Amino acid sequence: MSADGRVLDDVDSTDLAIIRLLQEQGRTTNAHIARVLGVSEPTVRKRIDRLTVDGIIKVVAVLNPGKTGYRTDVIIGIRVEPGSLLSVGEALSRRDEVVYLGYTTGRHDILVEMLFRDNEALFEFLDERLPALGSIVSTETYHVLRTGRINYDWKLPADLAGNATKAGRSAARLQEGVATASSSRGETAASPLGPAEEE
Repeated sequence: MSADGRVLDDVDSTDLAIIRLLQEQGRTTNAHIARVLGVSEPTVRKRIDRLTVDGIIKVVAVLNPGKTGYRTDVIIGIRVEPGSLLSVGEALSRRDEVVYLGYTTGRHDILVEMLFRDNEALFEFLDERLPALGSIVSTETYHVLRTGRINYDWKLPADLAGNATKAGRSAARLQEGVATASSSRGETAASPLGPAEEE
């Protein structure tokens, strides 16, 4: 366990199985998860609560940007004056238009993806809002013409570091269990993880 608390490598195969089921269907009930994994519903509830408190998972509704009316998608590379990296980044992070912000090496100090309703809103940001932050040396704006992939459905790798063998086996067995539960027409599926201790 790291000094900052649990991380993904610290969770066991039951936690990983719960995460995978939630990624398949975020509205899956605790009762369904408990039936698939062969554990009690209170066990599932406590594990989800702990995963949430530890910051390993976060349950939110994710918007599809293409359906929001914010059709101007840009990536902006920003260079800032020495000593002002975090202050500029934190100010940008507070803006509602920001989708992603990262501090980088290379020609830019900050890369930020932002969504605007139209090009006029983008122009106003570049012309007024961004310079008002101060300490901006230069910017380079990339207009995203078409999105090839937005991976909101990113799944846990089967070979998680530190749990590679166990996670890989659990993932395969979990998929078998989910398939069994889906095809059994109401019958309770056998646990894909085998017997588990109640917590």
